[in-house]
Amino acid sequence: MAKILVADDAGLIRMVAKKAIEVVGHEAVVVENGAEGLEALKHHQFDLIFSDVNMPIMGGLEMVENIKQVRAYKFIPIVMLTTESSEELKEKGKALGVKAWMLKPFNKEKFVMVLQKLLG
Repeated sequence: MAKILVADDAGLIRMVAKKAIEVVGHEAVVVENGAEGLEALKHHQFDLIFSDVNMPIMGGLEMVENIKQVRAYKFIPIVMLTTESSEELKEKGKALGVKAWMLKPFNKEKFVMVLQKLLG
């Protein structure tokens, strides 16, 4: 069973993602912003992270930047789950080590497919 972090300020997205993760037998930890995501990393070892780009307090790309600076977290695959589709943001994410970019709204099937692909 993998442990997966979902950072998103939208309650509906957190709920849908959590349910999709749990249906396929994994554990989900959901937070509302990047700062809470970094805090969760202090208490859990995650196998995969899904994050929104635009969130209050700390956005997803800033969270990714912080995560990739910590040796223990450096290789956790990260997927941006966002409405942002600009090539500029995607390139920035890629440079930071983001593995995939999923656009919202998303369907549960695609979400689960990406999840399973990244977990191997």
